[in-house]
Amino acid sequence: MKIIESIEEMQEYSQQLKRKGKTITAVETSGYLHDGHMSLVNIAKENADVVVMNPIAMTDLLSFSTEWPKDYKKYLIESEAQYQQQSLEKDLQICKKYKVDLFFHPSMLDLYPYPVQTITISHKILNNLNTAATAYISWVLDVDIKQWNSILPDIIVVGQKDIHQSLLQKTMATVFQFPIKVIIAPTIRDADGMALSSRNRFLTPSERQDATSVYQTLQEISKWSTYPPVTEIKEYITNRISQANGRVFYIDICICSSETLEELDVIDKETVIVILARFGEVDIWDNIIIKPQGTK
Repeated sequence: MKIIESIEEMQEYSQQLKRKGKTITAVETSGYLHDGHMSLVNIAKENADVVVMNPIAMTDLLSFSTEWPKDYKKYLIESEAQYQQQSLEKDLQICKKYKVDLFFHPSMLDLYPYPVQTITISHKILNNLNTAATAYISWVLDVDIKQWNSILPDIIVVGQKDIHQSLLQKTMATVFQFPIKVIIAPTIRDADGMALSSRNRFLTPSERQDATSVYQTLQEISKWSTYPPVTEIKEYITNRISQANGRVFYIDICICSSETLEELDVIDKETVIVILARFGEVDIWDNIIIKPQGTK
């Protein structure tokens, strides 16, 4: 497995591959790799000649804060040092095991010589989110542009777990005319139903148990034979998660087939239900696609 740490070297290597007619797939993660990330690698290998893993370990910074740290360079140095100490070597070994072709790990200060300039896209998805979540996803889009300009991928593979982010990535590729295909892969779960996420490592054992209520609630709703109005479903979700010591930040019940995720008043067609809830100090995203009886 090739390892590249320089943005300029990455760009040059990608250009060399393209001159040889090779296609490139990027798997973008926040580091601290798990089986969910590696399922994306397997899909990437099926769709391109070269698979690039690009971990950007900024999870703590982007925990729905609406302001960039004033001493951002200190933060970046500490964040990078923490990742190197806790997970870099493990991530490298996992990537070698899964036969990833290239591990791109640039210096955070090279990626961010200046504070993040958030990307603004006029999109219904962002309009539906609260201010903090919008800031977070906007920062993620900024990270994407830096990654895409460095790796020059033909394809990126992302997970359905972060469905708002995934659909906005597809929108951004179109809006900014990136010649990139975005593949959205199914969510991978643990035995208890929790969607695999690098955030899960911050949960205490009791918080982890409580957080399983998110997917349990989604599963319960998916098995209903009929559906009440959306307002009642949101109330049910909020009550169920509150009983499990969670705090619901956001619930979206919308058309699944629309990339605008248009909100519904009643569930009468294929629908995606998205939940953002907090347990302790950890934010948990999850969603499920449901198809009411009698719909095509």
